[in-house]
Amino acid sequence: MQYATPPAFAAERGMSRGAFWLMLRRVAVFAGCVDLVYLVVFFGLGMPTMALVNLVSVSMYAAAYALLGRRRNRLAVLLMWTEVLVHAGACTILLGWDTGIHYFLLVFLPAVAVSRSPRLAMAAMGFVLAAYLGLDAATQAVPASYPLTAAQTTAFRWLSITVVFLMFGYTARYYVRRVQDAERQLAELATTDPLCGLWNRRFFLQRAQAELERARRYGHRLTLVMADIDHFKLVNDRNGHAVGDHVIRHVAGLMQAGLRASDIIGRWGGEEFVMLLQTTDAAEAAAVCERLRATAERTPWEGGSVTMGVTLSLGLAEVDPGQGLEHAIRQADAALYAAKHAGRNRVCAAGGGQHPLRPASKAEPAVPLPV
Repeated sequence: MQYATPPAFAAERGMSRGAFWLMLRRVAVFAGCVDLVYLVVFFGLGMPTMALVNLVSVSMYAAAYALLGRRRNRLAVLLMWTEVLVHAGACTILLGWDTGIHYFLLVFLPAVAVSRSPRLAMAAMGFVLAAYLGLDAATQAVPASYPLTAAQTTAFRWLSITVVFLMFGYTARYYVRRVQDAERQLAELATTDPLCGLWNRRFFLQRAQAELERARRYGHRLTLVMADIDHFKLVNDRNGHAVGDHVIRHVAGLMQAGLRASDIIGRWGGEEFVMLLQTTDAAEAAAVCERLRATAERTPWEGGSVTMGVTLSLGLAEVDPGQGLEHAIRQADAALYAAKHAGRNRVCAAGGGQHPLRPASKAEPAVPLPV
C-alpha cells in the first residue's frame, strides 16, 4: 500500500486535511509492513542487496510516520514520494519488467485525480506517465541485474498484482467514504437548522407537504402549530446573543422531546418554531401544545450561575386538505398572534379557541421577563 497516496500535494485540497493526514499515517504503517514482507522474500532468495533496499524503505516510512505525527507533513510526503519513485524504479530495473513491480507507480493516479487543480493534476499525471514509459524503455535496453527463474518471476508478479489490487481497493474505498461523508454533511446543511438541529424551514415545508398528500390519500387529520419564545428580544438585549442561542437550543430540545417520532418539527426563523402533528385534530393538538407550554414554563434554562425562566406562546390550526398547507400556516400564525396579544404564555387555536392558562411558575427568572 505504500505507493497509494504520496501525491498528497494534489489530494489534500480535495478532502478534509485532518482525515487525509490520518490516512497517510496509516498508509505509512501499511507500506512499512509490505516492505518488511519483501525484505524477508529477498533474504530468502539470497539477494542481500535488495533486502537492504527494502530495509531502507522501511526506515523511510518509519521516519515519514514520525514526521506526520509532528505535523511536518510536506517533508513526510516528500520522503514518501522519493521512496516510491526510487524503490519501484530500482526494483523494476534490477529484477526485470515481468516482475510487475512497476504497477506500483500506477497507484499515483487515484490520488492525483482528486486534485482540485486541473493544471496540477495534468502535470502530475504527465510526470507519472513519463516515468512509467521511461522505466519501460530502460528495462528494454538494460538487462536485469538479478535475473529470476520463470517461477520466481511469476510469484513476484502475482505478489505485485495482489498488493496493488489491495492498494487500489483501499484508496477507492477511502475516497468513497469521504464522498459519502461530504454528501451527508451537505444533506444536513441543506435540511437542518445549524443552531438547534431541527429541520430548517425549507425542508420542513417539503416534509409537511408530503405528509399532507398522505393525509389526503388516507384521510388522516393533521394539525399545524406555530410556537414562539416570549420576550426573546429581552433575552438577547440583556444577556447577549450567545445566551439567546442557548435558550433557542434549550426550547428546541424540550419541544422535540415532547413530540412523537412521527411528528415533524422545525425552526421557522428567529425564536419561532413550527410543528406538524400527525393523526391529530385541533382538540388533541391543544392538549399537546399545553403540555409543551407547561414543560417550558417549569424547565428554566440554566447556564452556570444563571437560571432563566422561559415561556412559550403557541397557535394551532387543523389542516384543511382542500385549502392546503399555506392556509393552515396563515391560520396558525394568526392564532399565535392572538396568544401573544392575549398576554403570552398560552395556547390559542384558529377561530378564537384558547386553552386555559395555567398558573405561572414561582421560579424567579434571572432576567425578569414580563408574562
